[in-house]
Amino acid sequence: MSAQDSAQVSTRTMEWLRTLIGYKTVSGSDSNLELLECVEATLLARGFQVRYSRSPDGARANLFASIGRGDGGLLFSGHTDVVPTTGQEWSRPEFTLTEEQDRLYGRGTTDMKGYIAAVLAAVESFPLENLRSPLHVALTYDEEIGCVGVRGLLADLSSAGIRPAACVVGEPTRLQVVRAHKGRHSYRCHVRGRAAHSSLAGLGINALVAASRVVGLVSHRADMLKNHENDQGFYVPYSTMAPCRLLAGNANNVIPEAAEFDFDLRFLPSTDPDDVMAPIINAATLIEGELRTKVEDASVRIERRTAVPALAEQSGSDAVAEMALRAGAQRGANVAFTTEGGLYQQAGIPTIICGPGDIAQAHTADEYIERSQLAAANRFVRRMLDALSQ
Repeated sequence: MSAQDSAQVSTRTMEWLRTLIGYKTVSGSDSNLELLECVEATLLARGFQVRYSRSPDGARANLFASIGRGDGGLLFSGHTDVVPTTGQEWSRPEFTLTEEQDRLYGRGTTDMKGYIAAVLAAVESFPLENLRSPLHVALTYDEEIGCVGVRGLLADLSSAGIRPAACVVGEPTRLQVVRAHKGRHSYRCHVRGRAAHSSLAGLGINALVAASRVVGLVSHRADMLKNHENDQGFYVPYSTMAPCRLLAGNANNVIPEAAEFDFDLRFLPSTDPDDVMAPIINAATLIEGELRTKVEDASVRIERRTAVPALAEQSGSDAVAEMALRAGAQRGANVAFTTEGGLYQQAGIPTIICGPGDIAQAHTADEYIERSQLAAANRFVRRMLDALSQ
């Protein structure tokens, strides 16, 4: 196969990508319903059965489509939401597909509407009557802000007694099979003290100082993880913790009454995040008790804001991993970023991560996917469908 042939993207995949990029589906703010309705029309015409599970406000939804009889089957899963472009310096229109040589620009081209376009183009043209096991397609919402939507989808499938036998989450891995990734929990620590003029420091409770003590606890725990964990399957072979944002005070001569900071835990599949957090929470409780001896309503509160489980390498995913390799994917290493894969795995669905594009392009200004990657995704999905027909 020539280099030109290897970069030849099907016309329908290009049309789907252009259409998908044209829908502004920013996480948590924009609706994805018009995108889903567009996809639904094509899937219904091909004989799929389609079901929705909606966000509490009804503005966003998951789409789950199935064709074929019997239990199990293969699930292609992708999220429809994209991260904001606000504050980024784009030199091309963010929500219009721009073609320049081997690069296809636009928000979501890599993360992950390119994959969705390849899947839709394949199921649109494939002789589905040849399938020997069910085929499923899942499109979710608000993945980028904590894998929100897929949780409702999985609850809906559980209630309906639907459990695919295997899942391919198409996050950008350059079509390498990824079988494990770290989990992520994010936290916010809120501290309440008592304000005072800075010349009367001993009469108030400085919330910033108390918050800094908890920051120190997080930093110390991070050092413990670094020194006691070693999983060479990961580029950073230990769980990490990092304070990421601190807010306190409103004047340079007033002791802050309130302070808050955010911190992030990225944990190995073998690590229990609750065990990691327990010493920090216990120490924060002691600090709160100390503050309350001076001010009765002082508080130190740690709030978990995001909880996405790790994806562990398990024997149950051997079959789908081998299927993907036979379809043209390459073996890949474990990754540090999180996906919906851990939640699918928790639901008893063997899962791998494998999709076109490079994670280095995700979330960036002038996000792009290489034309050759999208062409490879065409072939990959088609071969996966061929395998379901044998």
